[in-house]
Amino acid sequence: MEASLTLLLTSLSAGSLFLAAFLLILGLPTSNNLANRWLGAFFFLLSLVFVQFLLELTAKPEPILIRIAEFPRWLIFPFIHFSVYAFVHPNRMPKFIYLHLLPAVLFMFFSILHHVGLLTNIEVHIKIAWLVKYFFFIQGIFYAILNIKILQQHKIKMRQLLADRGSDLNWLRHFIVAPFVVAIIWLFIKHWNLGQVLSQLICLLFCLYFTAAALRQRAVYPSELETSDIINKLDTISTNDNQRLTNEQITILKDKVTKIIAKDKIHLDPLLNLKLMADKVGINTHELSLILNRGFGKNFYAYINELRTEEAIKLLKSGQYAHGDMSEIAIKSGFNSRTTFYSSIKKIKGTSPASILKID
Repeated sequence: MEASLTLLLTSLSAGSLFLAAFLLILGLPTSNNLANRWLGAFFFLLSLVFVQFLLELTAKPEPILIRIAEFPRWLIFPFIHFSVYAFVHPNRMPKFIYLHLLPAVLFMFFSILHHVGLLTNIEVHIKIAWLVKYFFFIQGIFYAILNIKILQQHKIKMRQLLADRGSDLNWLRHFIVAPFVVAIIWLFIKHWNLGQVLSQLICLLFCLYFTAAALRQRAVYPSELETSDIINKLDTISTNDNQRLTNEQITILKDKVTKIIAKDKIHLDPLLNLKLMADKVGINTHELSLILNRGFGKNFYAYINELRTEEAIKLLKSGQYAHGDMSEIAIKSGFNSRTTFYSSIKKIKGTSPASILKID
């Protein structure tokens, strides 16, 4: 009974990952094609881990098939790293990013030499055994850290362009930490005697979790902006552009921005972004970003949300709204996210919107 249940759970894990890989590579999610192909490759290689388990569960496992399923696993984490990078930078991949494949390729090469009998030295054998035991875990931690760094850099750049788009990255966080989760599960199962059924049940739950997250993905960038346009701006806005404008020009344009904000209330537009605001001021995005950073000491996100928070506080104190009107206040203040609305009020006033609300 236990053997049959283990076989069933392992088959379901392999099948769910293989199906997800097929759909992603085929292009079922219509956006982020390059990123999804890498994500599909990640799912496919992860499915081979469970194929290896299935082969080992058979009465007479074929060693060659087991090795074919086993060796590609060292590419699992580089592939998810490529996918995360491609989601954030859909128009380009760094020239040397494929060097991430080199350690895995070299490791597979020497492992193959060892298995065919060309590396028989005992000392070499011990070193390879140690690497086989821990290389997968070390890889997972390393690539989780790299992915987190990509997300942090991306969020910093996004806040130079957008005032309220943090939630668009929520689903991507599942794959940011995927290497860490996979590595921890692998280590936990390898060093704790949980039993085959429980181990495979845990694996199946996480396989289904990652599969659902992949197929329910959202666009990383707001739909109102062209992806190529926003990426170009994200990659070209630089703190090294300080000489683009003189201090006198910064002062003049800062005054112009303040007057436009006071007159046209453009910060109350929930769809406002750096490009739209730059067009309104009559300058380009580089110059506006420079004015906000040097003139106001804030990035676009902080500057606009501070203005929206001031508007929200005025409405809260006006006595025109009841406790159930928080969403209306948020919208009229320019916020399109209740989370940003509440966190901005909390940051500036140190209390919740409800505590500020004045009711006659």
